[in-house]
Amino acid sequence: MAEKYLDNDTFYLLSKGVEEGQPDIAKKIKELLNSSENPSEMRYLEGLLMMLGEPAGELEDPPDIEDDQEEYWEEY
Repeated sequence: MAEKYLDNDTFYLLSKGVEEGQPDIAKKIKELLNSSENPSEMRYLEGLLMMLGEPAGELEDPPDIEDDQEEYWEEY
């Protein structure tokens, strides 16, 4: 089965929509995220959602908060 990839124009338009604060951009991103099978695309789309203040999806784990300074610097 061939994977379907988003084109550069789509990424550009989504990024521009996030920058301009388009009201329906989060919905569009979520729709594409749900239909994507490519982990790289999914990470990019989740990053756009995070920029909008949306909760992180399944690919992004929140950083651990511990007293381990070495791990802290690796994650931040």
